[in-house]
Amino acid sequence: MNFDYRQFQIEAFCLEEGGHYYARAKIFRRAQGDMNASEVKWSGDIGDYRSDADAVEAAQRWAIQWCDGHEH
Repeated sequence: MNFDYRQFQIEAFCLEEGGHYYARAKIFRRAQGDMNASEVKWSGDIGDYRSDADAVEAAQRWAIQWCDGHEH
């Protein structure tokens, strides 16, 4: 799931492997007046979840929390 949050663009997704769903996120910073965004953070595996929806939700929460702490 891709969404904008403050000056960031977040890509929250999961990797399904062997019946496990691993939460992952990529965070991009958008420069003012520039449509291109550059990657600023890659989460790696955040955790193992029971469903793809749970994994994506966890990735979203992690990314928002990271963005809140790195806004400037």
